[in-house]
Amino acid sequence: MTVSRFSLFSLFSAVLTATLFAVAEPSSTAEPSAVRIWPVDPHLKIFGDSQAADAVPLVLRAARNEYESGQFGLRADADVAGLSLAVSDLTNADGGKIAASNVRLRPIGTIPVTKNTPGADAIVVRKAPFDAPDVLREETTLDLTAQTSKGVWVTLFVPSETAPGRYSGTITVASETARAELPLEVEVFRFELPQERHLWATNWFAYGRFATAAGVEFASEEYWAVLERYFRNMAEHRQNVVYVYWRPGDGLTRATRSKDGAWNVDFTLLERYLKLAEETGVGERFELVHVGSINRDDATINWAQGAVYDEAQGKSVWLPSEEWLEPVLSRLEAYLVETGRIDRCMIHIADEPFRADLPAWRAASRRVREIAPKLKRIDAIESTDFVGDLEIWVPKLSHFDRWREFYEEVRADAAQKGADVEFWYYICCHPYGERYPNRFMDLPGSRVRAIHWLNYTENLTGYLHWGYNFWGDDPFGAPTEKYGPGDTHVVYPGPLDSIRWELERESVEDYEYFVLLENLIADVKKSSGAELRWLNAKKRSLELARRAVRTPSDVALDPAVFTETRLELAREIESLTNGPRLLVQTFPGDGATLVPGPVVIEFYGLTEPGATVSIGGKAVEVRPDGTFEHSTWQEKTGAVEIVATTPDGRTAKTVRRFVAAPPVVPVAPSQEAAK
Repeated sequence: MTVSRFSLFSLFSAVLTATLFAVAEPSSTAEPSAVRIWPVDPHLKIFGDSQAADAVPLVLRAARNEYESGQFGLRADADVAGLSLAVSDLTNADGGKIAASNVRLRPIGTIPVTKNTPGADAIVVRKAPFDAPDVLREETTLDLTAQTSKGVWVTLFVPSETAPGRYSGTITVASETARAELPLEVEVFRFELPQERHLWATNWFAYGRFATAAGVEFASEEYWAVLERYFRNMAEHRQNVVYVYWRPGDGLTRATRSKDGAWNVDFTLLERYLKLAEETGVGERFELVHVGSINRDDATINWAQGAVYDEAQGKSVWLPSEEWLEPVLSRLEAYLVETGRIDRCMIHIADEPFRADLPAWRAASRRVREIAPKLKRIDAIESTDFVGDLEIWVPKLSHFDRWREFYEEVRADAAQKGADVEFWYYICCHPYGERYPNRFMDLPGSRVRAIHWLNYTENLTGYLHWGYNFWGDDPFGAPTEKYGPGDTHVVYPGPLDSIRWELERESVEDYEYFVLLENLIADVKKSSGAELRWLNAKKRSLELARRAVRTPSDVALDPAVFTETRLELAREIESLTNGPRLLVQTFPGDGATLVPGPVVIEFYGLTEPGATVSIGGKAVEVRPDGTFEHSTWQEKTGAVEIVATTPDGRTAKTVRRFVAAPPVVPVAPSQEAAK
């Protein structure tokens, strides 16, 4: 599912005035109020002093079974109270409809930011202190203060049964004294976003805080209803891995040690927890919380204690790991095998081991493996060599970038040996600064949008973040200054979504677009009767992704790069799912730097048999099987358009862009040479 990007440029010609005046009811003596309404790119933030922009339609584009996001600003010359928010059904010329119930309008609330992200002065949206637009309220009305702008977030979901095409409707804000309308235009792509997830994504959470925020007792029936809301929220944002508190004393597992030393472990609550995660769609995999933590003072493991009812003492007691870990963990593994979940489970050892911690961490990892040999081991890591003792490696993004050579050797060696090794990445309070993506409140929205593009470009099949709901005593107050603003959470009690959480869903849906295009190209190569030695299934998706995310530390700031690339990605998916087909690969690839010498570019392609093809305006011969080849001397840079036209007049287009080499700067002669 997905929420799409907003474009300032409509696919449609209608440009309507969005500042409308409504005459008050006849019985009212109030003066009519002017309300300005205008669309804003969802990657940008609407502040109180943001000025109204041109009145153009709000345009959303999405596949079927996808969410799409947009936003608009409101501003009035005088105070306006009780503005209601409403949207009409969206209809098309053929009588098709997207019901208004598939569009959510949520006023954007602000959070006080008292400290900026460290080292990011050049890119922060505002210098602290300032109020950051972030929390999405569920109110259906809002008030406007004179000359103060407010934002409203738009979330569209396109049901699977929706016919492709262009739909239009109207967003209306109205009170007794004011009324404004904003045209809403939606393009539904000619394909469906697969329900299947191809990226593992987890955000850790404190499940006790759900109960505290809702004022319910843990494990009560009311609690399970609250937990279900949060699980559904995670699933709707394409999270598919759930953090599991399995240790006795954490609340979900009850352990008893009898007088004769026998153990009984009750997984009743844990079973309900896992089933709820599976039923809501978030429990495709389960990560069991850590068996211990690292003592940074002496690089040892602080093994977790377990709360066990000890019959000999007649009470619950906290036991050291030497007494509880083996009997409980071994029974947990057996339970997971019995319930058919063992292959979907993984266990943490101790979080973020550094180089000095490796001996103790390895010993702990091996102990866990001896007790539960069927469980995969996963950890967020701060070092390199975990070979043999870790199945799911989760380096911090900045570490992966710096230590890539070693990690790639590990990955290649594992693949050669058929070893069960996965590579994910994680972000948290680090990396900060101006280069790496993260999801702090004061960073541009494009930094959040890039997060899962990196999963694709770096071939990292999972993503981990620690902060889903670790809000403080006042969830709506100033975030802790210990971390980047907002690092602790992406939802608020309710759950109420944040803008950052919505943009992260956009990013993970983009990841699915890249995978979808790759799979479609692989299917063409497999099923086509043509000779396609040149065709690399992953290359085109990588070319597109790297327009915005060139390396982990070289990421576009301009949101237009993401939205325009995503649209081009969608057009190429449409070409392969609905035709006319046009597949092109070039050598050098899209985005390559052209260094004169001279330059030759080779084009290889596949289109519909009988179609005509032009490259850069020049006709190219197409073989009976639809393949074509072309080469050109190309000293100039810029875009080269490839167009295929079928005999019945349908067209498909794609573009390849090439970059000019930077000029050589002459070296100034030395003083000696000058003499």
